[in-house]
Parts: sequence; C-alpha cells; structure tokens
Amino acid sequence: MEMFLVSQEFVESTHGSLGCITCHGGENEADKAVAHEGMEPYPSRDFDSNCGACHGDVTDIYATSIHYNLHGMENGLAAFADVMSLSESPHHEEVFDQDCFKCHATCGDCHVSRAKNFSNGLVDQHTFLGTPSMEENCYACHNARNAGEYMGMVGFGGDVHFEAGMTCMDCHPVDNFHGTGEATSNMWEENLPACTDCHEDKDPEVATDVNHKVHGDSLSCQVCHAQANNNCFECHLDPKEDGSGLQSSSESKIMFRVGLNPNPTEERPYKYVALRHVPGQESMLDAVGENMMPNFNEITNWKYSPTHNVQASTFQNESCESCHENTRIWLSEDDFRETDSEANFRLIPELPPSLDQ
Repeated sequence: MEMFLVSQEFVESTHGSLGCITCHGGENEADKAVAHEGMEPYPSRDFDSNCGACHGDVTDIYATSIHYNLHGMENGLAAFADVMSLSESPHHEEVFDQDCFKCHATCGDCHVSRAKNFSNGLVDQHTFLGTPSMEENCYACHNARNAGEYMGMVGFGGDVHFEAGMTCMDCHPVDNFHGTGEATSNMWEENLPACTDCHEDKDPEVATDVNHKVHGDSLSCQVCHAQANNNCFECHLDPKEDGSGLQSSSESKIMFRVGLNPNPTEERPYKYVALRHVPGQESMLDAVGENMMPNFNEITNWKYSPTHNVQASTFQNESCESCHENTRIWLSEDDFRETDSEANFRLIPELPPSLDQ
C-alpha cells in the first residue's frame, strides 16, 4: 500500500523507529478511530516533553528564542501602547495573542512541516530535516520581506549570495533560531551576522578602496548595496466574520529609501541607513478599544532595514552622483502619509547628504 504521510525510509529512521504514539499520543491500535483518540497533530507544541526527551540541549533554551516568544513584536506593541509589558493591558495582550503570536514557531514548524500560518502540511512526508529548507520553511514565514527579497520573489531582484547558492544558515548562526538561553527584547540584540564577517577587507578601518574607506561608519552597507524592499502601510485589525478572533490587512509597496538612523548603537552607529516602512497607524487597534496607541507619534514607523537583497552593483552606487544627487532615494516629507507617526520627521536628512558626523 502506498504511504502518503510516511515513507519506508522514515519507518527505518531514528524518528520512525520511535513509533507514532511516542510523539503524537493516541492508542497503538489497528482501528483508526481508536488509534486517533487523544492524538496530538502538532506534538512540538509541547517541545519540552516531546522533543526535549532527546534534544534537551535545544529545548532547554528554545523558550528564549525570538522565533518562539516573538519578543520583538511584543515589545514593539508595548512601546506604541506606552506600557512596560503587555500584561499591564488585557486588550493589548489579546491583540498579541490572537494576531501577532500566531507567527511563533515550534520545532516542527522548521524541521518537519510548514508553518501553520503559511500553507501548513509536511514538507517531505514525515522526514525530519536537520537543517530546515530555506524554500519551504524560512520562506514560509519571512516571504513578504527578508526571505522573499533574498530569493528574488519580492522586489526587483534577489540577493547575490542566494545567486551563489548560499542559504540563510550560511550567514545566521544556529542561536539566531534556537536562542541562547538569555531572552532578548528584539532581533537587534541577537548575535546577528555582519557583512564584514566575510568581507573583512571592506571594513572602513582597513579598506584600501576609496569608496569603503571614505564613507567610514557614515553608511550601513545596505545604503549602497541593497535594492528596493517591501514596505507595508496602514495596517488595521478587524474582527473575523466568523467571530473567531482578529485579522489584519495592509497595503504594500516596493520602494527604496535612505534616511537618518532611527536608533544609532555601538554595533550600528551609522548616520544613514536603508529604511523600511512598517505597517502601523494610530487607529489600527480601534476594533479592540479606544486610544490603544497613545505613544504612536513618539516612535518612528520608518525603521532601520536589514534588507536581504544586496548586490555588488546597484543603481545608487554607480557613481557619486547616483547617490548624492539622486533625491528620489532619500526619505522626504513626500513619502509620509497622514497616518504616519510625527516622529518620522526626525529621519529626513538634509540634502545633499554630508558625511560629517
């Protein structure tokens, strides 16, 4: 009999030899109805008990991973709401749990099946992938932005590293996915890769070519080497027609804009960075309650963008004039909508741009 959910190879594999009920529960009976009583279709929801029995070194720290806890989204919403924690506001906690938190991933969402909020379903029958599939798993969650841009599915072109056959895991260390055991408040606190990890000769402190040497820390690499990225506008939540919760919608637009760095840090001290518009507006939570975003105009909704579609040659680095005299790529008031945060005005650079710090 042909097997649709498992293959003979899986039956003979380490995971297959455990038997179905070890992970899924249920009863070891020939009768389907009896066998499926109490079955858990997504056993990695309880990764401590199921996955942790063999992979405790991973599950012991996975709860600290932002792929699981989504602290970046949670703390971003808390900042707009002007609360220290979403637990201070039941309405905001409801929004996060019903809409934002559906994106969180457990072990199975990366290693055996597609994410439920994408297309669901096993990637390759029950085969467990030690290294997740970039096309089936990374793209499943990050398709609208970084993974989609990297693979050339979003925007005008893909990334030179993708064209060379590199995957997400070639740059991102495993702790970006599994966590470190210490919780971080957003992705910027993670051990993220840097271009100079591989391109050491392009570090402004040692670079010999004039372009990398003269710009110093004034520019993020993406200012010169990224392409247009996906920007989302005017997100709002509405109740689902069946009353089962909330759903979001927004407008997207492919753009490339450079502006002042919203949050200079020691790791990212750049004066100018590539920006991306995130889909927030003051009224987006009106379906839940009144005045849900009291801090909205204090926080920019044009954000530092780690665009994943770099190329050695781009239209803005063809010459000095292609950047310094190209007013179309620099953030301006014309890019703002009535629904944008007033804080965005502080990101507009003076033109022509200066390298003076």
